[in-house]
Amino acid sequence: MARRRFLLQVRSTDLDWLQHVNNSVYADYLQEARVDLLSMWRGSQLSHPELSMVVANLEITYRRSIHFRPEPVAIDTWTEKVGRTSYTLAHEIRDPDSDVVYAVARSVLVLVDKTTERPTPLGDELRAHLLSVADEPAASS
Repeated sequence: MARRRFLLQVRSTDLDWLQHVNNSVYADYLQEARVDLLSMWRGSQLSHPELSMVVANLEITYRRSIHFRPEPVAIDTWTEKVGRTSYTLAHEIRDPDSDVVYAVARSVLVLVDKTTERPTPLGDELRAHLLSVADEPAASS
């Protein structure tokens, strides 16, 4: 499985009154990992001012609390499915040095034309990039 690992430092501002990372912050962590994954690819589609990547669905299953820690947490991200206009990314927020998983998540993203506000087909370069970090076997439909 080809996963992209993004390390993120827990910030004191991420904590809630119970002194653990607030559930809503997990979505921010996933956003940072998605941006990291897509910034690896410098294809023309994402830099095109008329196109936008939109999160159509986000599911998070919380398994353990993250408390403030000096060590970073890891967000592992990989492609589960690539469709015509959308793709699904899977994520694990975990301790980078152990088997502890804090959350698992799934993000569905759609490439949208800003003018028409309609989905637009993923280009071949973006599709290839997404499949380069795909779960085995590479899922494409």
